[in-house]
Amino acid sequence: MSAKKITIQDIARHAKVSAGTVDRVIHNRGKVSADKKRRIEDAVKEHNFNPNMLARALSMRNQFTVCSLFPQISSENEYWQLPKQGAEQAAEGFKDFGFTLETFYFSLFDESSFIEQANKIIGLNPDGVILAPLFIKESILFVKKLEKNKIPYVFIDATIPNQKNISYIGPNAERSGFVAGKLMKSMLRSGEQILVLNIVKGMENSSNLNLIEKGFRNYFEENFTEHEHSINTLIITSTDMTIIFQELTKYYIKNPNIKGVFVTTSKSHLVASFHLNHELNIRLIGFDLVEGNISRLRDGSIDWIISQSPIQQGARAVKTLFDLFVYKTEPKKMQYVPLDIIVRENLDYYIDFQQ
Repeated sequence: MSAKKITIQDIARHAKVSAGTVDRVIHNRGKVSADKKRRIEDAVKEHNFNPNMLARALSMRNQFTVCSLFPQISSENEYWQLPKQGAEQAAEGFKDFGFTLETFYFSLFDESSFIEQANKIIGLNPDGVILAPLFIKESILFVKKLEKNKIPYVFIDATIPNQKNISYIGPNAERSGFVAGKLMKSMLRSGEQILVLNIVKGMENSSNLNLIEKGFRNYFEENFTEHEHSINTLIITSTDMTIIFQELTKYYIKNPNIKGVFVTTSKSHLVASFHLNHELNIRLIGFDLVEGNISRLRDGSIDWIISQSPIQQGARAVKTLFDLFVYKTEPKKMQYVPLDIIVRENLDYYIDFQQ
């Protein structure tokens, strides 16, 4: 193979590692195991690869600016730190190719903040956009503007059907709920009641949670009789612990026979804390390894956590746009991430491996 035709992706395939790992070795940043480093160095020598020359040529020819629009990160919404981390790590690996990433934030409880930040992005006229379309109506208006300006965009974590996004990177929401239903059934006896808990401002404008609940219910409808389990739904329109505790108190007083709770967001640790405080023996399933969920999984007040690979979602979104810009590679329309099932017994192994 000619040296001029060799890419980082070629080296990665030859060494059986990711392109990001190759970049870290080439530019001597980040931790890489000795075995991977040796394989990469051998591949570079074998193919006479000159990464500095390639990067310099590409950066002189083009500069690529990508904007991401994610929910604000706070102690109440720490999940979005994970895809942000993945996107930033990937963008750092591509910076020598003239690739830059700028992140904008909106409030999950304020649609107007989404509109404001989306308009700022339109004003910048970036080369590409990574979008978490958690407000359906506002997201559709935004992507129409992107399409008018011929700006490619990627959906992350949630998707909206019938749009012109070049790719969706995230879980299959309906199948995620289906898996949660299967896990829940494994812990309950026949006839025990179940609660699906949505902690969100408004289900009517949520692009993901409806599908998750649909998948959960579908599992029981496909596998059991109508009277096997009673499945109820509760929507709490706040992430404030005091309000959540008040709403759960009222609900459990009226529904004392709930034996299993499925939280459709990353807030299961708040529900677990309520159960602990009131010594309730209720099985609990939630999403994502945020710090609060890790703690409650360790002490056994959460039974299962379903991880949707949020760090990899962010990294893959950046790589998808990078490959489009640099290598003119058309991505798959749907890039579903794997679902990892985490319990207390495999938690530490999972965290160590991810790091």
